[in-house]
Amino acid sequence: MPKKKSVVAKPSDPKASAAAKKSAKKLKKGTNPNQMSLPRVKVQMFRQGLGDSFLITLDDQGANERRLLIDCGTLGNKVSEVNTGSIAKYLETLIAGGKAIDVLIATHEHQDHVSGFRKDLQSVLTGNVGQVWLAWTENPSDSDAKRFAKYKGDLATALHSVAQAAPNAPFTNDLESLLEFSGSPLLGAAFANTVNDAMEFVRTGTGGKTHYRNPGDLIDDETLPGFRVYVLGPPRSEQSLKDVGSHASDELYGLAASLARTALIHTSIMNSSLSDPGLPFDERHNHVGDDLLANMYPTYTSPDAGWRRIDYDWLNGASELALQLDNLTNNTSLAIAIERIADGKVLLFPADAQEGNWLSWHAPEIKWNIEDDSGNKREVTAADLLARTVFYKVGHHGSHNATAKGKGLELMSRNDELVAFIPVDRAMALTRSPKDSWQMPARPLYKELLKRCQGRVMRADLGWAAPAKPGDDVELMFLNMEDEEQWKEWAANQQQASHVSDSNPLFVEYLLT
Repeated sequence: MPKKKSVVAKPSDPKASAAAKKSAKKLKKGTNPNQMSLPRVKVQMFRQGLGDSFLITLDDQGANERRLLIDCGTLGNKVSEVNTGSIAKYLETLIAGGKAIDVLIATHEHQDHVSGFRKDLQSVLTGNVGQVWLAWTENPSDSDAKRFAKYKGDLATALHSVAQAAPNAPFTNDLESLLEFSGSPLLGAAFANTVNDAMEFVRTGTGGKTHYRNPGDLIDDETLPGFRVYVLGPPRSEQSLKDVGSHASDELYGLAASLARTALIHTSIMNSSLSDPGLPFDERHNHVGDDLLANMYPTYTSPDAGWRRIDYDWLNGASELALQLDNLTNNTSLAIAIERIADGKVLLFPADAQEGNWLSWHAPEIKWNIEDDSGNKREVTAADLLARTVFYKVGHHGSHNATAKGKGLELMSRNDELVAFIPVDRAMALTRSPKDSWQMPARPLYKELLKRCQGRVMRADLGWAAPAKPGDDVELMFLNMEDEEQWKEWAANQQQASHVSDSNPLFVEYLLT
């Protein structure tokens, strides 16, 4: 455990807490928002590459200023020298100036969201965090969480067997590239230590009080005066988490077990150092590896007969398993909506929630009863929050399957002020295996975001969204996505959005005033 720094900013000051309660009460039952000073919100999206890290300051420069840090991780940076160490230095400066992190959130256990918590941010956060928020899926005492962890462990075990059995197979690099989200190309029976270490630090190492959040939770107290936080996901439903059809289906467990067994047999045959008592002959009588193939099946192994070979066809299910594991972890994302009470405007942070997570927000039981300015009770639903969303943190770097359509983006109707931030490094994404397959952002979603936001789409790598130019291999997919007149209109809207800035090399910034 890193030693605490000599300068420690206390997250909770008694005088500030009393003032916070008074201010929160005033905001909840206050006068017309137009007749009062609204608490300013500042959102900073760090530019550390292909990863997520957001610093949100509520009541920025006000008497009740509060800071939330959501995630800090990366898979690498192709655009600049910014990394998680750069973020740590920035936070250290804030904390030395008396500005602690009131709430630290780690949304889910993926490297691109939590790698910074394993090393770079530990010393600066230790002793300087008021609360820690994690999804219920991270609660070691939760029986549902334990069962789900075992499910993911079964998938990881099967994939580890595949990687051992076929290290030179064409698809193995693709498999490793995808699994790197979880901290290591070759997972074992459990997730990689890199991710485990990071999550354990967040859970127990900062000194802050840890809360495990459930869908339907409402944080509406002096913690964040003047604001409400609605917990949307992850869902408790197994079907929603898996997002694979019928809850009664056992097919995935069966596929994992079958794949693992087949991998063991294949490895035993191809490698004499490994054997399996289930094989029919003693190891002394086994021919193994390339010599066996070349001696016994010369026609099959000849260069011009490659089309006949099916050496690795038995592993076709591995890619589907790897995607399953990745999506399962994404679907455990802690998704929240932050509402400014005085005017009802909402900032949406869904992390990497996949379809099952998004759709679960609209379940009949997910609703909140709150008290308005007049003391009247009213019901809030996910559809209501989406309709009032003015800032959207785009899910999973803008990938095609992490923003819901009819139950998501199409419900965000404040087109005259909606702003979207995409935490992406497209150049880095395109290097992942297979090359050019990680389309982040995905063209159809990118285009729809631009339309809904009227051009106000900010990318961590690029800054304001801009038309692709001929010869730009990174942006080639977006060439001629819209005509010149449309881009001119969007550029004008971007210029008028003085509350959004990309002038800082460390982060892009959004202000809600």
